Amino acid sequence: MLKRVLGPLREFGLAAGLLYIVDRILSAISPRLRLQVYELMVQPITGKPLLSERMTRHLDVREIRPGDPELALMPVRPEILAQRYAQNAVCLGAFRKGELIGYMWFCSGSYDEDEVRCTYVLNPPEKAIFDFDFYLFPEHRLGLGFVGLWSGANQFLSHRGIAYTFSRLTRFNLASRRAHKHLGWKLVGRAVILKAWRVELLVATVAPYVHVSLARSRVRLALYPDVLIRGQSATPIDAAAHQPEAE
Repeated sequence: MLKRVLGPLREFGLAAGLLYIVDRILSAISPRLRLQVYELMVQPITGKPLLSERMTRHLDVREIRPGDPELALMPVRPEILAQRYAQNAVCLGAFRKGELIGYMWFCSGSYDEDEVRCTYVLNPPEKAIFDFDFYLFPEHRLGLGFVGLWSGANQFLSHRGIAYTFSRLTRFNLASRRAHKHLGWKLVGRAVILKAWRVELLVATVAPYVHVSLARSRVRLALYPDVLIRGQSATPIDAAAHQPEAE
């Protein structure tokens, strides 16, 4: 029993470990009780390839559209796929010699979180996207698939004028955090959401900081890439525009 308690504390640290233990206890009581702990990140899009041409000559990154047969290969329920396309999400697939090895999704303007009732509002809207569900098929996770997909996505987005991509990482997914660390990601904020049946209580480091969501109402969190442009000779983002939209 002591090992089960101390294990998360060693793996995640004291604060995150305690939150993990609380989440495990809540989910054991009811599947409708959860504690979600998110880190909100931003990464620059530069358009520069992350791998040499020699290493990517057999790798192709292209858009997967509604109705494409590759959608059936994804471990995603059909209704979830339909919801993603309904909010104008785009799917990019990485193909090695014609075989789908992984994919990622992104939205422009805003993104409706699918685990909690939260909408991320992206700024500046014409230069930012929100990426999610970055997935590599298990047999391709030991190769260059991760960096290859990101390299192709980086160029795809850069050609469309995108300068920033936001994402949220689950605090307890250490493998994902390590994989993204070298890509220049910076922390924008943190959010802890207690889900108790139809009620969701959010505490975050970005406005509105504290929010209670009932029934189908959603909280809107405005995300800005200030941590990337701070100290650079760039046009500052108007601080007055940082006020979150209410819904």
